[in-house]
Amino acid sequence: MSRLEGRFRPAWMTTQTLTGLWQSGLHILGRLFCLGLVLSLVAAVAASRAILPPENAKLAAASIIHISPGASGKDIAELLNQRGIIRSQTAFNVAVRILGLEQNLKAGDYQLSPGMNLLKVMEQLEAGQVATVRVTIPEGLTLDAIANRLAAQGLVDKERFLTLARDDSLIYGDNPPIEKPTRSLEGYLFPDTYFFVRNQPEEEIIKRMVHRFVEVVEPLKETAALPAGFTWHDIITLASIIEKEVMVPWEAPLVSAVFWNRLRIDMPLQSDPTVQFVLEEPRKLYYSDLATDSPYNTYRYKGLPPGPIASPGLNSIKAALEPAEVDYLYFVAKGDGTHAFSRTFQQHRQARARYGY
Repeated sequence: MSRLEGRFRPAWMTTQTLTGLWQSGLHILGRLFCLGLVLSLVAAVAASRAILPPENAKLAAASIIHISPGASGKDIAELLNQRGIIRSQTAFNVAVRILGLEQNLKAGDYQLSPGMNLLKVMEQLEAGQVATVRVTIPEGLTLDAIANRLAAQGLVDKERFLTLARDDSLIYGDNPPIEKPTRSLEGYLFPDTYFFVRNQPEEEIIKRMVHRFVEVVEPLKETAALPAGFTWHDIITLASIIEKEVMVPWEAPLVSAVFWNRLRIDMPLQSDPTVQFVLEEPRKLYYSDLATDSPYNTYRYKGLPPGPIASPGLNSIKAALEPAEVDYLYFVAKGDGTHAFSRTFQQHRQARARYGY
């Protein structure tokens, strides 16, 4: 045996042999590295493919996906895969575990598209970015009409909505946000465009619309001076009658003036919409209807009815507060959406004859 740096080594372990072993080892390591690189690339391609949207996803429209309360990540993955939103259930489940989202995926209705990648879908579910329903409540709708519109969108149970809206103590208890002599919210669900969430409780929808009313009306209270003996409930009641009478906004102050002039001389308002309010179904009025015995019938009873007959918009509320400075006592529809206004009954009779009444 010979020495190598003070130690003995076998005779076969020559420098040439060691060099050969070194080169062979490097070759094996190189092959293993290349194999590992290929496998990593394959895994990366597979993973990236898994998080990509399904094929032809751009051609598919978005749809509403309902995630039930208590659904597990596995349940959600299966549902999304069935609906064509994700490519791979496995990739979804692995990502949920790695990111620790098992308890953070929220229930609700989501608008998801096959064009979204996996991470975007998961981000939306984690954030609870549920789909909203856009609904417009136009001026002049009654509670019943509002309930019909919301129910048609699948947002409320009509009967439950009406039960709550007709008795706000069921929502607010003894602390309603609006001071008024009635429990009904007729006239106080402000007409506007809203974005609601499906399965949102009726209470929350009503609260949102009442809150919008408060947002709009409170600034008016800071500057408006009410006539002696009249309350804000009276103003909203009158505004609701104006809302139902006018079709063009610029006439609202004129119609308001007619009603204020009548109130000042204790003359019945004689507004057709107040009679229609008490009918079971909206329809053309007949003279016999004018005899209907209801405190809302302003043909039989002087003064304002007990409460609003519909939800007035801001224009009508402002008109009730600021009537035009005219002495009209009558108006009649001209058939084109506008009215002819008169100071005397004789002028009014002539106008009625002129427009076919």
